[in-house]
Amino acid sequence: MPKLIEQIKHTVDVTIPDRQDLPHKLHPKIDYALLVLRNIFVGLAALLFIVSFATHEVQYLIKGIAYFCGAAAYVFECLAVTDCFQTKVPHTEMFMVYCFGPLYILMGLGYIFLH
Repeated sequence: MPKLIEQIKHTVDVTIPDRQDLPHKLHPKIDYALLVLRNIFVGLAALLFIVSFATHEVQYLIKGIAYFCGAAAYVFECLAVTDCFQTKVPHTEMFMVYCFGPLYILMGLGYIFLH
């Protein structure tokens, strides 16, 4: 069991970015917080999708919440890339964020209300 805990700690350490590696220097504390929040919501979405396989009564509700967590991750990604909407980024680079963020919201609503 201690090896599993060490592996989990190592995985968490790897997913949290170093402050020195941030691409934007205008707001380093905000950029760091946005990236950490993005990683937390991505991890939470993945965990909820895995948990939804084991639950039968509320699996669609859990999947809906997981999709909302994924949408939140895309919002934080958009804020981090655009430096809180202060930097103009070409639409070709933001295409995935613009498409999948709203799509995750629609899929979350579909899982919650249509199942």
